[in-house]
Formats: sequence, structure tokens, C-alpha cells
Amino acid sequence: MKFSLEPLADVNHIHAYDNNSIVIKAKDNFDSLTFDTSLIITPQKIITEWPINHIVELSISDVDYFKSLGTEVLILAQQSSTQLPPEILVKFAEQAIGVESMLLGPACRTYNLLVAEGRQVVLAVNF
Repeated sequence: MKFSLEPLADVNHIHAYDNNSIVIKAKDNFDSLTFDTSLIITPQKIITEWPINHIVELSISDVDYFKSLGTEVLILAQQSSTQLPPEILVKFAEQAIGVESMLLGPACRTYNLLVAEGRQVVLAVNF
């Protein structure tokens, strides 16, 4: 018996990715959208205006921004694994936001899994 996860039609999910781009099947678009610049993906939004070039540049105000998106889990995807400064991790914990930093492939797969579970996950991609 073959099992496969059926993507939900009413949320944004990741269709494909490589080292230089990400393909999103948007909730309100029949076509797939390809992005090769930094972006934020939530189940309901695709945000392409994100001025952060490196994850280590996150500030306290960025934590507040992610909270305003209703984030339960934040996945930070980048080309190489980087640790956040301790004061930023503390601020995320105070806001009850779980944070994971991982490479793009695992980040995309984790995002899709959490979206399928109905979680309010946010994927921040840095290219």
C-alpha cells in the first residue's frame, strides 16, 4: 500500500526546492510560484519584503513581528546552520514561540508536515 501526504488546498505549501530557489503552491493560486530571494511563508501569507540577510541579524523587534503573525513555531532556513544570540532565544521563549534553525531541505519538509497538522508555523528562508 502506498501512502502519500495530500497537500491542503487552503494553505501555502512547498512544492519543491533546491539550493537556490523554493517553489510554493500558494493557497489562492493554481500555479506554482518560484522564489529565489529571502521570504517568509505562513499557511496564509507569502511575505517577500524581509530585510534580514542573515539569521544572526534578527533583533528584538523581529521577534515581535513574528509574534504578530500568530507564530507557534518559527523555522529559520538558511544555507548553513547558525545559532541565534541567546537574548533573541530568550525573547522568543517569552513570546511562547518555538524556534528551529535548519538547512533548507529539512526546513521545507518540516514546514509542510506542521502545516498538514494545522499548526501555525512560519518558515523564514534566507538565500
